[in-house]
Amino acid sequence: MKISPKKIKELGNSLKNSYIPNNIPGFSVLVNQDSKEIYYSESGLIDVNRKRKINRDSIFRIYSMTKPITSISIMMLLEQGLININDDVEKFIPEWENLSVYQSGSFENLITEPPKRKMKVKDLLMHRSGLTYDFEETSFVQKIYLKEEIKIARSKEKLSADQYIKKLADIPLAFSPGEYFNYSISTDILGFIIERITGKSLEDYFKEKIFDPLGMKDTFFQIPENKISRLANCYIYDQTNDRYIVEDDFEKSSYIEKPSCYSGGGGLLSTIDDYMKFCELLQNKGTLNDVNIIGSRTASFMMSNHLEKDIDLYDIAKGKWGTNIGKGVGFSLGGSIVIDPIKNMSLRSKDEFSWGGAASTLFWVDPREKISVVFMTQMLGNPLSQNLREDLRTLVYQALI
Repeated sequence: MKISPKKIKELGNSLKNSYIPNNIPGFSVLVNQDSKEIYYSESGLIDVNRKRKINRDSIFRIYSMTKPITSISIMMLLEQGLININDDVEKFIPEWENLSVYQSGSFENLITEPPKRKMKVKDLLMHRSGLTYDFEETSFVQKIYLKEEIKIARSKEKLSADQYIKKLADIPLAFSPGEYFNYSISTDILGFIIERITGKSLEDYFKEKIFDPLGMKDTFFQIPENKISRLANCYIYDQTNDRYIVEDDFEKSSYIEKPSCYSGGGGLLSTIDDYMKFCELLQNKGTLNDVNIIGSRTASFMMSNHLEKDIDLYDIAKGKWGTNIGKGVGFSLGGSIVIDPIKNMSLRSKDEFSWGGAASTLFWVDPREKISVVFMTQMLGNPLSQNLREDLRTLVYQALI
């Protein structure tokens, strides 16, 4: 099926009328089919007070859309024989040889037990490691992360990767590896493993192996001085007063300074066109414009559902993925995979590979219809983020004829 140029025009106006300016200050959206641009739309602002308009070259915090880039880097190391997804994590992080699992108790009196099995690299790729986030209220362990300031995802603390690893060695897991799906710092740990294997910083590895070969000139952990003017403000929704406020102003942004460690789970900045290049790399199974990053079999393996037979995220996930949005959705080695669109109650295609970022950004790669979509905005804590993403998908797929 092909996207109708006439029908796809509904997309931008509909999102603009529904969400700007009350829910988000602005957005841009790019749709490709058969590796050709079909539709682009931008609307609103990247800076409300200064009235800076959103542009095609605006730079956004992509947060967790960093994760698939880290995952594909692990696949590259797999191809070189430097890592295996069934390797014990302690092979690369020996500090974690004696991890424990939380059972009960308080900060002063933690009751733990040994994990039922060792944590594997695959557990990190699939968020089944037993790790968590400081904002995922799914276990008492989250409170320990808060107390110990385990953040990593591009925060303003000063800990190095090795310091984080050392701290985490003494914090129990929320559950034994493999038992559940729980969104977590797992991908950040993969980033630290990449650094240990390669002897390079994650910044240098990404640039050398992915960004430069693909021509992703506006994707980085730290924004160059000559590009700061293109950086969007990031906003956060104040639900108490039903308004949004500036969370990170572009002129004083934390992204101007070199981070204390590189967050493979949420640290990158990018543009809509740069990230579409990455999506097209995935769409074309590891190759873009004659540049090969990973083999086609490896790419397919990464973007396949790796959950056990007859289960979805709804069955095994803690947190929001254990609600209705996880029905009919599996998980790959780096993103969600649609396994049953009807059960998911959506127009999505089976085998769609997707993930989003904390500031309401989203991408997906649909191998069946050869559609790739990137959506950019900058709103943390957005109460309508899921509605927006569902509307975006509906508006893209209604255009198929």
